[in-house]
Amino acid sequence: MKTGWKIEKLIDVCHKITQGPNPKYDKAGVQEFRVLKTKDLYDNTIHYDAADTVSEAVFCNHQRAELISGDVLLAIVGQGSINKCNVFEVRDGARFIFTRALGLIRPDPERLNPYFLKNFLQSSVGKSMIDAGIGGTSGQQVVTTTHLKQLSIPLPPLEEQKRIVAVLDEAFEALARARAHAEANLQNARELFESYLGNVFGDGNWPEKTLDQISENLDRVRVPITKSERVAGDIPYYGASGVVDHVADYLFDEDLLLVSEDGANLLARTYPIAFSISGKSWVNNHAHVLRFDDPAAQEFVRLYLNSISLEPYVSGMAQPKLNQKQLNRISIPFPDDATRSEIVRRAHAISEETQRLQGNYEAALQDLEDLRQSLLQKAFAGELT
Repeated sequence: MKTGWKIEKLIDVCHKITQGPNPKYDKAGVQEFRVLKTKDLYDNTIHYDAADTVSEAVFCNHQRAELISGDVLLAIVGQGSINKCNVFEVRDGARFIFTRALGLIRPDPERLNPYFLKNFLQSSVGKSMIDAGIGGTSGQQVVTTTHLKQLSIPLPPLEEQKRIVAVLDEAFEALARARAHAEANLQNARELFESYLGNVFGDGNWPEKTLDQISENLDRVRVPITKSERVAGDIPYYGASGVVDHVADYLFDEDLLLVSEDGANLLARTYPIAFSISGKSWVNNHAHVLRFDDPAAQEFVRLYLNSISLEPYVSGMAQPKLNQKQLNRISIPFPDDATRSEIVRRAHAISEETQRLQGNYEAALQDLEDLRQSLLQKAFAGELT
């Protein structure tokens, strides 16, 4: 370890290490009094304005949990959210407490810089120390404050801590710019694909047909199987949004187009509602099954259905449903064979480029995270110049 550095336990360099309370909410919440939860905590920011409000009475009942500038908040309860952390800073016009899913570490400002501590907790070494204390059930993981108090941190003099924080801040700003650039490239590619489809299908100069005119509906063949009755195998078992299981037998053995029949995604559209399948498969009653004679026609329809809003054809808001009658009402612009094939070809070319950029983006994110961890490792080994 670098000369002048010490190894200290958090309990020896912090004024307070505690878990938050479990405040009871009421309808009298006001903007001045807020409560931070795990959902508000991110590694690069705290979503102060999104925090829930509480009444003055509830706030006063838990005033011992009021946060001050320099407090380090760490997610210590949850499934997959443990290790999220950041430094709290006082906000004008609002006072904050925090819930039991978060741990509070209040450093002694004369010995430990809060941002130095945050960077340490976000490093691979810090995270592994925290992970070593994870207990509880599979559904509710917990890190105790007793464990946090015993964590050891390499501690240089305070001025050196501040210098390291400044160097890391500058480096992380550069990494954030690189990430934003990669995200922009990916978003531009996605918008290009959506723009192409929007322009193509918006021509309005083609004859229109309904699905029952250009495909055969095979919903009558579908058979739902409860999870307890399924026999495990390697045949994909499809539902409204794709593969939900694998079974030993099959209903279909051909190229088909599946269209979601129910589910929130019919309106939310967070993923495609129409998807093609091939080979042996089993489909339950949550997806319509369509057979086309022409593969290009099937792909054309898939692209079209995924590019439009289905809200006019969907019934029910709590449990959205697209029944077969409404499915057959959808009017589809349907050009000649050559035009359909060319549209599909160009769409595939743009899609392949988007997927390539997606791969590049994911690789870039991993490279940036690796670089970030490398910088943190050097920082806490005293090697950051």
